[in-house]
Amino acid sequence: MTTGSVIARSWRSFTGRTSAHIPPSPGRGWHGHTLRRRVWASFTGAELRPARSHGPLPDEALLDLPSQPAPDRSRSGSLAPGWFTLPRLPQGSGLAAAGGDSVLIEASSPDGRARFLVRGPGITAPEHRLELILDTAGTDRPLMTVVSYPGPDGTEQLLLVPVVRGRFGPPASYVRLPGFDAAATLTASGAVPVTPNSSWTAAQVAASVGAALNDATREAWRQVRELLADEGLQAVIDRGLR
Repeated sequence: MTTGSVIARSWRSFTGRTSAHIPPSPGRGWHGHTLRRRVWASFTGAELRPARSHGPLPDEALLDLPSQPAPDRSRSGSLAPGWFTLPRLPQGSGLAAAGGDSVLIEASSPDGRARFLVRGPGITAPEHRLELILDTAGTDRPLMTVVSYPGPDGTEQLLLVPVVRGRFGPPASYVRLPGFDAAATLTASGAVPVTPNSSWTAAQVAASVGAALNDATREAWRQVRELLADEGLQAVIDRGLR
């Protein structure tokens, strides 16, 4: 039997720590696993094999990626697999963005499939905005990218950004970045196909749908809604699109 209360054992299991009298299991690994998997393992006692830190991720790991939160950048010098950091905004970007549509950052994902354009706030648009342009070749399903950044209170903000093929022009979405500060750093995940089992919190979906700025982004959310099996998330999307 293990030592300590159930709460203490669950906390040690969730964080990957072990009792001073019990040697760590050689097969256990937490890095690279989603929060959902770590919680499940902590309460069932299941062993999680160490995730690969190099090379391509397996398909099942990619499908979990959009629900995986970005790591705490204040505590870790590296990002979880599939995440990458966008360049910081240049100094003086607030003045440069006075016209309301200045592009402050233009960057690509490591695989070259996504382009990120961060636009500054202006007179008619008081918040920073993000335009995401994706190469959706080879898929008829919506693709989802997650953008993460520290909010005004220091907590990590996660914004879901779906993209679908359009009739004309490249597939793109346009969203607000609520609470984004020019001194903060944007982190993004690779784009992955949405599946019926894709899972996010209702609060994340509500905030993300509410951040949509154009019809293409709202259409992407409609297609995401049709794919999801979770009726609760479907209802959240419906309310956000009204």
